[in-house]
Order: sequence, then C-alpha cells, then structure tokens
Amino acid sequence: MKTAIIALTSNGSRLALRLGPQINAEVFIKQDFITTLNTNWNKVYPIRNTLSLMVEEFFNKYEKIVFIMALGIVVRTIAPLIKSKMSDPAVIVMDEKGKYVISVLSGHVGGANKASKEIAKIIGGIPVITTSTDVNNVISFDVFAAENNCQIENLGNLKYISAELVNGGKITLYSDCKINGSVPDNIDLISTFSNDNLFRHLVVLSNRTVITPKAGKVLYVRPKNLVLGIGCKRNTSKEQIKIAIIDLMNKNNKSLKSIKCLVTIDLKNDEQGLLEFCNEMNIELKIIPLQDIKNIEENYTCSDFVKGKVGVASVAEPCSVLGSINGRLICKKTIYQGITLALSEEESEYNL
Repeated sequence: MKTAIIALTSNGSRLALRLGPQINAEVFIKQDFITTLNTNWNKVYPIRNTLSLMVEEFFNKYEKIVFIMALGIVVRTIAPLIKSKMSDPAVIVMDEKGKYVISVLSGHVGGANKASKEIAKIIGGIPVITTSTDVNNVISFDVFAAENNCQIENLGNLKYISAELVNGGKITLYSDCKINGSVPDNIDLISTFSNDNLFRHLVVLSNRTVITPKAGKVLYVRPKNLVLGIGCKRNTSKEQIKIAIIDLMNKNNKSLKSIKCLVTIDLKNDEQGLLEFCNEMNIELKIIPLQDIKNIEENYTCSDFVKGKVGVASVAEPCSVLGSINGRLICKKTIYQGITLALSEEESEYNL
C-alpha cells in the first residue's frame, strides 16, 4: 500500500522521518529540514508546491496519506477532493508530538482505522477512531469486504445494516461461501432460504446475481472467487470482449463483480483489447505459459484448429483452472465470435 507522510514543522518532520522507514512511506518535508535533520531514509523528498496542490496530486497517487499538522488544516485541504469511501485514500492526522493518531477519512475501506492503530503502536500515541461499528465492537461489512477481497454491490444499504448492529439489533447473513469459526450472536447465519422467509436486514455473500429474498434492506457482498479463462483472435476489441463476458456471466447467473482475474496464454500477453478491458474493470490479467497448458490440455475440450494456431488444443478451460486456486470448472468452453470463454469457481472461506 503506497503511503505518503507530509509534515510542515521541524518537530513534525522529525516525527515523519522516524515513522517513514517503519511503515515504508515516502516522506515530504521542507528542503531546510532535509538539510538540517539527519536521516538515512532514502524516500525523503522536498515540498515544492503549496499544500493544496500537492494533496490534490496525492489523492490519486497514494492509498494512504499521513498528515503531521493541525486537523483543521487537513480538513480544509481535503474537503474539495472527497468523492467516495470506495475510492478516497485513507487520511490520517497526527499532532507533531505524536500524542494522537486520528483516522479522518476512509476508515474502513481505505484502511485508515487499522493504519491509525498500527502507527499509534509504533510511536507510542493514542489512536482516535470514531466510526460507530469500531466503537461498539461490531462487524462492519465494508471492512469485511476490504479484508477478504470482496466487493459491495449496493453500498447505499450498508448504513442500514451497520445501524441495526450498532443499535443492538440482529441481521441475517446468507452465504454461499464457507464461514469459519464462531459467528457473533447478533448475526444469524443461513445457507438456504425459501420464498416464505421474510428478513428485516439481510446480507448476501454470494457470486450469484439472481437471488430475490424478501427483505427490508439487503446488502450484496460479492466474493472475488470466479476465474475467467479466455482465448481470442488477434486484435479483438475491448467492446467485443466485454459483450461476450457480460453474456456469459448473465447466462450463468454470476456477478461481474465476482471476477477475480482473467487468464490467457502467454501469446496474448500484449493483446490490446484484453488489456483495455482489464484496465477498465480493474481486473488482473494472468498469463499462463504454453507448456503448462500442454501438460494438461488432454483433460479439456480440444480443437485441432486452435492447436494449429497457437500450439495447444485448448485455451480457455485449462487457463481458467490453472489461474485459480483449487478452482473447479463450472462453465465449459463457450464460443463467441472470435472469443472462447470458460469459468472456474474457487472454494472461498471467510472468518467473521
């Protein structure tokens, strides 16, 4: 996680230089302090711009920003830049004596709460956490999603689930995935439900899109446990790839948000359409060496035509399985115009 520390005063700069190496952060202080303060840390840079312009740049560059200065200065500086808890960086503010470490922005998804506690432990300060779920020691499903490589589909409903838990109520959790360990008393865990069930507050942990429970408020959490194998003709466009993938996912009742990665052969590592699609969807593109596929291709749907073109008789199916962690093939080779797709599902396990 890329982190920046910004300090404006001499004492603040000393603290920044002490903390920087311990959390592997890039430190930004005034040139005068770089000259006068001794440091062996090689990630120290001079402040060359106004604070507002520098922070505007850092908001899109760093995942965490630690300010060693007055809270009011930080609030005024970041206010015009705040967009969403799903995209804003974690913002942490410390006084120059290191007495208090305050989680200011993106406490859950961005990790500011966790980072504040870690930093406070390092420097001997007091972490200041104000989010209600943390204060009341109840599960927050945005933290759960961030820590377990899941994605919340309808973030607007999170506040209703959190409020119910904070106010001493109970919610129901329906999960297709394995839940390990003890389940908190305020959560009813179920693995099936019928149309007769009526829930007031429900969290659904599943990669399936067609789930229609009767509930007042439903929060959908999508596990990233689907691995999509793909083969395509040279110069297949991003739009063609996107249309095919959406169709495959819809037909298999699977959420796009549950795609962990796309997997293809090494001959396609520079395929522009694939790279553009993965960049747009923020999905990893994994590359499988041709020899790895040759070792197992006989176990999958084979084509002499494909073998004549790329050197192996099957691409999508073995790529899907090889690119997963103990995944099982749930959708065999499906052919679109110039594109073949196959889908594997990993067995996911989570702790509440």
